[in-house]
Amino acid sequence: MNAKPKTSQLSAWVDRGVALFCLGTLIPASLAAVGQIPDLALWWTVIVGGGIIAASIGMMVASFLGWQLRSFALSYVTVVTFGLITWPAAWQSDEVAQSSPWLWMTLGVAAICLAVTTGTGWGFAYAIASGLLFAVVRMTPSGQGASLLGAFQDMINLVMNASVVIVALGVVSNAFKELDEAEAATRKEATDAAIEEALLEERHRLDGIVHDEVMTTLVAAAHAPGDAHVAAQAQRAVDRLAQAEAPTETRLPVTGDQLTWLVTDVVSALVPQARFVSQVSELAVPQQVASTLGMVVREVALNVAKHSGAEEVEVTLTSPQKGAISISIADNGVGFDPDLVPKRRLGLQVSVVYRMWAIGGKAEIHSSPGHGTVVNLSWVPDETTVTGETELPKRKRAGRVLADIPDLSRPLLVRLVWVLVGLQFLLGWTSLDQVTSIWPVFAAQGLAALATWLTLSRTDENPMKARDAILVVVLLVAVTLIVQAVLPNGHWPGYATWHSSVVMVLLVTVLVRGQERVAWTGVGLFAVISAVWAVTHDMGVGDTLRVGFTPFSWMLVAQLLQTWLIDMADRLNASRRSSAAANKAIAQSFSKLVLRDVWLTQLRAQVGPLLTRIADADHELSDEERAACLAQESRLRDAMRAGNLVTELTSDAIEVARGRGVDVRLVDSRGTRLPEDVRAALTRHLGRLLTDSSTKRVVARAAPEGYEDVVTVLAVRDDGTSELVGLDASGRVSTR
Repeated sequence: MNAKPKTSQLSAWVDRGVALFCLGTLIPASLAAVGQIPDLALWWTVIVGGGIIAASIGMMVASFLGWQLRSFALSYVTVVTFGLITWPAAWQSDEVAQSSPWLWMTLGVAAICLAVTTGTGWGFAYAIASGLLFAVVRMTPSGQGASLLGAFQDMINLVMNASVVIVALGVVSNAFKELDEAEAATRKEATDAAIEEALLEERHRLDGIVHDEVMTTLVAAAHAPGDAHVAAQAQRAVDRLAQAEAPTETRLPVTGDQLTWLVTDVVSALVPQARFVSQVSELAVPQQVASTLGMVVREVALNVAKHSGAEEVEVTLTSPQKGAISISIADNGVGFDPDLVPKRRLGLQVSVVYRMWAIGGKAEIHSSPGHGTVVNLSWVPDETTVTGETELPKRKRAGRVLADIPDLSRPLLVRLVWVLVGLQFLLGWTSLDQVTSIWPVFAAQGLAALATWLTLSRTDENPMKARDAILVVVLLVAVTLIVQAVLPNGHWPGYATWHSSVVMVLLVTVLVRGQERVAWTGVGLFAVISAVWAVTHDMGVGDTLRVGFTPFSWMLVAQLLQTWLIDMADRLNASRRSSAAANKAIAQSFSKLVLRDVWLTQLRAQVGPLLTRIADADHELSDEERAACLAQESRLRDAMRAGNLVTELTSDAIEVARGRGVDVRLVDSRGTRLPEDVRAALTRHLGRLLTDSSTKRVVARAAPEGYEDVVTVLAVRDDGTSELVGLDASGRVSTR
């Protein structure tokens, strides 16, 4: 069974995104480096340039092969940091650089790499430190001899851009982690509900056999001993039980959640104070193995309940390797010396050790007087029983929309986009000395603000309306034309081109919101307009290529990330459908396992010998055996009518109390299973009442769902006094 996409899979997609981001950065960085390489030392170009290329390619290969990205990412960070520190020493020209060091494009990427592989704190710290260091380099001749203001602009731009991406990645990762947890909880609830429904259906079928064949036979044998018809009826009951226990269909593997359910059910019925720890949700074992484990665990729990006197019992389920199961039952009871236990003790030797050996497993018992007992059960599959994962059914994607992608903290992401746009506005204000007129800049920023509002409005609608997306593109084209109309000739105007970042952020947002064609059309228009501006304003070849090609590289990265997220949504939907379709079949198969291999085995152990003696027409039942028939019929009636209220141990106490003349009545008006804390508290309370010699009558009732008191217990004593006790959903006892 294939699991749904998990946080580990999300991490793989994030790794691929980061690797692609690094590769995408190589393109504009290479274009910017063309005019600077002749002025840089060869050793520096080989080490830094070659190192960045190698680390970027290595990250991409590693991300698709499923390898850890950490070593390549740290190599990338190390090379970039080394390159930034040594940039002034590597600069060989006596003239001041004509442009900013091309290495600045890799600094934000390095911060993101560090955040993804090491932690957001390290990413933020690196963004700040590298921003400060880059500002210092910018003021040197090798860094174009920038002014303090220009260096400050660069630092703010680097730190803020990297920080926004880091925060966005953190928001997305946290959102999918929460989705992972919510999906797991929902899946478990659905599985439990399907199991409960299937168990109820199967139990009703078997209850008919128990009532019509077994209970009727026991009552008839108690009141009409020696009747040949009763003997035939008893033989028919034995045959019907054997027939019900025989498997009639191919059994599906038992999942880890189901095995946990089974172990919890059989242990808590005998040891209500037990606590459970399970880490086997992805496990799948054959039903025969699960059946044997259920019976072995029940035998261990029975020994704990009868002999240990333990107050604390912990049951732990783990999977030490793929397909393997390990169950540990530890108690703080009186303990014993295993060497002194006779080998013929069936409880340990046959019911535990031999049964585990029969399925290829192992049972280890560790105990000493006064120090409790630990029983370790382990089973490891052979090669023929290890099943691999199957591929999820593929379906045709209906449109490129982020269907069923969770609410990725939309308000926070919207604020991040506004912060990024606002930062670019700020950089534009600090570069007003680079433009020929300032008022067009403010007009362009007004249009950009309007485009931002339009892009981020009604984010709950996906995809966004086509007319809104087209209007955004029109506004951004107008912003581009207005800003470029006031830019100078002959040199790169620095952050006076603030509009380019705004355009790219908003077009990527339009892409994410489902209007891909409109977004790509906008990118094409922006690239053409910018390239024409660069040529007509005497920009160099590198600057012309940068303004024309960079938008496509950024949009390509966004497009691939979008594709992976859509694929994730499809996998989630397919997983949900697959799980929903399989739940019922698995639950029905599992219900037959529980009822046939566990409950029916227990039932045959209780009444089988008695039915066999009744079926023997030559055997005359003694008075003790006739009394045993009535006692067993009462136990079965209690289990059928009030299975929520009785366990094997309380059934023994009820039988003894009824033998003393105590009137015990059990009423189960609840449709679902009692919480474990309530079962534990009820078992303790009933045990005290039933063993109290002054108790004359006990009435226990499980209330329907919705009542404050889940269970009420009325006790009447010989002196006529009574006590009414209520148990709430957490097992707390209150006396009325």
